[in-house]
Amino acid sequence: MARARKFDDPTDQAICEIHRRYIEVMENIRLETISPETKQRYLAVISSLTEKLAMPSKPLSEIVGEMMAEAGPFLFQAMQR
Repeated sequence: MARARKFDDPTDQAICEIHRRYIEVMENIRLETISPETKQRYLAVISSLTEKLAMPSKPLSEIVGEMMAEAGPFLFQAMQR
């Protein structure tokens, strides 16, 4: 059964589609290849981002700034490997 479109805007639709693709790739390809230590750090980052996004009054620019500070060390460490 085809999924009903929630948004009319093409950009909104593209964002929804890429979110679905991201989940598919993480669950079916990438997740089993990640070390337990990296999974824990990833879980912390994605959990924090989700909590911040759930606050409708918080500006996206503020969320991005906070996430850069939180995820930055994790990203730099991942690049060193």
